[in-house]
Parts: sequence; C-alpha cells; structure tokens
Amino acid sequence: MKMKIDEMPYRLREFLPVFGPTFKAKLAERIEGLAEFLGKQPRTIEAYLSYREDRAISAEDYWRVAVEWVKRKARSKMEPGFIVYGIDDESMFETQWYWQARFLSDVEGSQIAMRRLPAAHRMDERMERRSRLRHLVRDNIVSKQQICEVFAFDEHCLVDYQLEGVDWLSTPDELRLRVLEGFVAEQIGEAP
Repeated sequence: MKMKIDEMPYRLREFLPVFGPTFKAKLAERIEGLAEFLGKQPRTIEAYLSYREDRAISAEDYWRVAVEWVKRKARSKMEPGFIVYGIDDESMFETQWYWQARFLSDVEGSQIAMRRLPAAHRMDERMERRSRLRHLVRDNIVSKQQICEVFAFDEHCLVDYQLEGVDWLSTPDELRLRVLEGFVAEQIGEAP
C-alpha cells in the first residue's frame, strides 16, 4: 500500500496550526513556522500543502513534523495529567492526554508518570499495536525498509501507522507485527 499523493496536503494541514506563533495565526505565519522548523523555504512548504502540485514531503520530514506536532499540542496552560520522564528520571514532557504521553514515551524511549488518574488512561488493542510498532522503529533492530516490506506499504504509511490523535488513524496488523517481533527476538538472541 502506498499513500496517495493527494492525501499528504490534507495531513500536513492538520499539523499546521501548532507551527504558528499563536493558535489564531494566519496561514502564512504557520507556513513560515513549519518552514523554519524543517529548515526549508516557505515556498517549499506551500508546494507540500498544495492540492495541485505533485511535490510531497519526505517520509523523514513527515515523521519529524508529526512528532513535533504531538510535542507542541501537548503544551497546555491546564495542569498536565501525565509526565514523561527520560532515562535519567528528568521530566521531558508534560501532557494533557494519555495518547500524547504514550506516543512521546515510545518515541523517546522513556517512562510515563500520572499526576492524576483520568478515565481513559489505558491503551486499547489498536493503540497497543501502534505502540509496539513505534518501539520496533525506535529500536532500529529491523530497518524501516524491512518493516515496510513486511507490511507492504511505503515509509509515509509507516509514519501514519505510528500516529495517535489524528483523524486518519491506521493500525498495524497483529500477525505482521508478531513476525517482526519474532525477527527482532531472533536478532538479539531471545527465546520466543
């Protein structure tokens, strides 16, 4: 499966509001913020956002934008419900929602602490599978290309399959995840 080129502008436009100086920033300011974050020219971002051009953001930059989107979206003036701690037990991120904490802890390889126990603090089966896929990608024991071959999709879809908190959630297949996890266990010498 390959992401359709005409889907990418929709996805990028979903991420765009957090890149402006304020939530009510104009489109040009948001484009400027995203361009600055990626180290690109604003006209390049405009091409990525255009429904008429065939130019698409690279999968690597798409992942960087998605991770930054979660980090910026997690910032809130309300008291955070979750704290994501790094390996050295130093607070890295404070988040309002469990999906943000889970995503950031998977990506950064860290732990979550809860300040208060919200009603929706447990992962459902689909969120658990996305989390396992993020671990596989982060650990880099199997390459992104190998993961894409097993799932039969491209690297843009690999990014989509790791995301939380978006309208187009995709969930990896359990059987294929187990194949990859078995391969990882074999690589590091663990018994199945």
